[in-house]
Amino acid sequence: MSVYAVNTFCRRVVHDPDLRRRLAEEPEAALRQTSPKLSEEEVQALLAGDVGTLSLQGANHFLLHQLGRWQVLGLDLPSYAERIREAHRTEREGSSR
Repeated sequence: MSVYAVNTFCRRVVHDPDLRRRLAEEPEAALRQTSPKLSEEEVQALLAGDVGTLSLQGANHFLLHQLGRWQVLGLDLPSYAERIREAHRTEREGSSR
């Protein structure tokens, strides 16, 4: 995973209304056209709104939060927060065994 590509994409969501429009209309095509290029794993995680996995792989929480703030890829602030909490809860429980 390229943390840089994911972080850059999330930052662009804030500053690029055309990107937000394309994400609403054709999310997969919009993700595949971003630069820097997202890996297949990143595209699939973003399409699924799997911010928890992206977070665990090192993506910046503040930047990931913007996906919920702008309500893209099926996320809103409550669903973003719950997915982050669940991923980290599962990670903590797994490492405490």
